[in-house]
Amino acid sequence: MHDEKRIMEQAHEYEKLKEEFENIRRDITRTVKERKKSEKDFLEVIKKQMEYWESQLDHTDPVKDKERYNELKEKINGEKTLIKQIKEELIRIDKEVKLEKEHQKRVSSRKYDK
Repeated sequence: MHDEKRIMEQAHEYEKLKEEFENIRRDITRTVKERKKSEKDFLEVIKKQMEYWESQLDHTDPVKDKERYNELKEKINGEKTLIKQIKEELIRIDKEVKLEKEHQKRVSSRKYDK
């Protein structure tokens, strides 16, 4: 009888911890997805900024205003570097989300044998 009570307590504790763990994992996934959205929004802003610099560059004479022309080229190169970094981060986030989903499937398929 004592063993049965202890086993039931362990089963209850297991289910409680499993639910808490699943809630934490859902929160992690939600946070990562929110981060992905923020990165995408930031990427769009950077792309628009780069388009602006490029339009300014098109209207700048590289001979008459060499300093401004070089400044714009530098800004464009900076934006290109930033865009590349953001895209790499988005790829990393996608991998993280995929791994988290796979982990959730494995964990949720576990059963506690009473």
